[in-house]
Amino acid sequence: MDRKIDTSAQFIEFYKKKGDYLVSLSENHFKNVEYRKCLELLNQAHNMYMKGNYTELVEQTKQRFMEIKEKYFQKKQV
Repeated sequence: MDRKIDTSAQFIEFYKKKGDYLVSLSENHFKNVEYRKCLELLNQAHNMYMKGNYTELVEQTKQRFMEIKEKYFQKKQV
């Protein structure tokens, strides 16, 4: 019973699937004008892609996050 089982590939696959799901869920919230929830979900997706080491998806998610944040959450100047 001393065999070691390598599940790292399964975890990496899980992180990608979870990230993809969170991105699609965030788009649904974006369409429903729920921008804060959209940003929260994109942040979670970003973390999942980071754990899975998907650098291209990390950058895409970060870019989308920044676009929404800049467009809908501008600081009001006094």
